[in-house]
Amino acid sequence: MTTHELKTTQPHFAHVQSGAKRAEIRRDDRGFAVGDVLVLREYDPATDTLTGRFVEVRVTHVLHGFE
Repeated sequence: MTTHELKTTQPHFAHVQSGAKRAEIRRDDRGFAVGDVLVLREYDPATDTLTGRFVEVRVTHVLHGFE
C-alpha cells in the first residue's frame, strides 16, 4: 500500500469530502493500485497555495488501458 498526495480544487474537494463524488479519473503517472491511500489536499489556484484542508480516500478500482 502506497500513500499518494494530490492537489484537488473546488468544487471537487467539497464533493469528495461530502461523499457525493466517489470516482476520479486521473492519468496513472504514479502507479496507483487498489488499496492505496490518496491524500487529497485542497488547492486554491487563484493564490497557488494549499488551504490546509485534506481528505483521505482509499483506491478501490484502477482502470487500465483507458485512453
